[in-house]
Amino acid sequence: MKSLYSRVLSSVALTAMLSACTSVPSDKLSGNDLSHLSLRDKRMAEKQVRVLDVPPAQAELIGVAESERCQSGALSEEPDQKTLLVDIKAEAYRLGANAISNIRYHTQGAVAEGCWNVFKVTANMFVVK
Repeated sequence: MKSLYSRVLSSVALTAMLSACTSVPSDKLSGNDLSHLSLRDKRMAEKQVRVLDVPPAQAELIGVAESERCQSGALSEEPDQKTLLVDIKAEAYRLGANAISNIRYHTQGAVAEGCWNVFKVTANMFVVK
């Protein structure tokens, strides 16, 4: 009987934790939704921003672009790498770059921030003439 009671209590506690995570709003983008970008912005970023393995010597480093997405709960959709690449290219384009390199993907738990996990992508931004 005690074992059944502890399992029920554990289930209730886990359910409460998961539902609490999804009820906290986040200002980060979530899932794979790209509706925050206009079709023009997505096309221009895809057309104008190249991904380089090694930037040429004459490339001008203009900084580091950063983008984040939130997985709001344990059962909600995780953003895929393709979505994160679109995000970082759009951000680099917005900031005046026409090339990116050294793309880094990071995932970390972020329950205190209102997300189950935060998926972050960063890349060095360049202007290549």
